Amino acid sequence: MTERVTFKLQASKTYLSISILIHLFALVIIWLYSFNNYVSLVLSVILIMHFYFLNVQILLKKSSAILSFSLNDKAITTTDKQGNNQQYPCVYCTYQSQFLVIISLNKGSLVIFKDSLASHSLSQLNRLLNA
Repeated sequence: MTERVTFKLQASKTYLSISILIHLFALVIIWLYSFNNYVSLVLSVILIMHFYFLNVQILLKKSSAILSFSLNDKAITTTDKQGNNQQYPCVYCTYQSQFLVIISLNKGSLVIFKDSLASHSLSQLNRLLNA
């Protein structure tokens, strides 16, 4: 990998759909199998708060959300919503598949679904990470 390739990210509809389905399923389970209404109410409020904070991250509304990243000679440079650049010297791909790529950064990870890449395809990213 010698040339510099920049990937732009957008909100993932697949990740949002999976999140909605899981949270709705958990909400139904909470109310279906509970013996105490107060416990169900508390767990429902916690689940709704988790769904809200997760959607802020899924829809890239957080100020530290990564909007684009560049690959250059086994190094990755990320650009967040505020325009700050962060460079990571080594790219470590934790998981690769046809629909999802997870790249491990220093203290976090960059999760990329197939529909969250705005400028390139996920298969091109997989080829560059394997090179």
